[in-house]
Amino acid sequence: MLQTINDVLLGVVSSGLSRYLDHRTSNALHEGLRMTGVATVNLRTQPGSRVIPIQVNENRLRSRMGNKFGVMLLPNFYHKGGNDPLEYLKRAKAMVDKKKHSLEAYFSYKIQKLAMSLLGQKYAGMLCYKLLCNTTFMISNVAGPLEQITLAGNPVSSIKVNVSSLPQAIIMHMLSYVDKVEMQIQVAKDIIPDPEFVAKCFEDALLEMKEVVLRTNKE
Repeated sequence: MLQTINDVLLGVVSSGLSRYLDHRTSNALHEGLRMTGVATVNLRTQPGSRVIPIQVNENRLRSRMGNKFGVMLLPNFYHKGGNDPLEYLKRAKAMVDKKKHSLEAYFSYKIQKLAMSLLGQKYAGMLCYKLLCNTTFMISNVAGPLEQITLAGNPVSSIKVNVSSLPQAIIMHMLSYVDKVEMQIQVAKDIIPDPEFVAKCFEDALLEMKEVVLRTNKE
């Protein structure tokens, strides 16, 4: 079964969050507790910010610039410790495959655009913020440069990206650069006081998945 980077990323997040809750929650949580995430999806035919010429008439062209993205809701469920780490990966793949065949991201973009046109940016912003307030985490995965770049003659060794002032408890951004992938984690300290431990849970989940896959291939 072919897995993508996004499948692995969501599997690691699901497994890592379950590990974190197992260690940090004094009261027993019920199996299948839902934590909903938000993922942004680029809706351009080609990734990246570029000018797209649109034919208006035979003599005039106008250009569309800026972002064009929608969002998808990612239901993530708590599972008690002891599960096969690859089960998280299988569940993540099944969810992502279903989302890819839906029009969720496209309709979210159209609804936001319609709200902006009819009600203005204030109410469109309120609509977007309301969506974020009812989710637990945000996640994104961006493909960066495949070759090393320089800035004013200085080689760039690493690229990191993050945002602030969002209402979720945890925000995760993954960015690839050359042959390296890094994830940045931002948390609300009043909800998650130990972000280093969260990062360790994600790391352990990834290493355990890798170990199981290697052992399975040898067998």
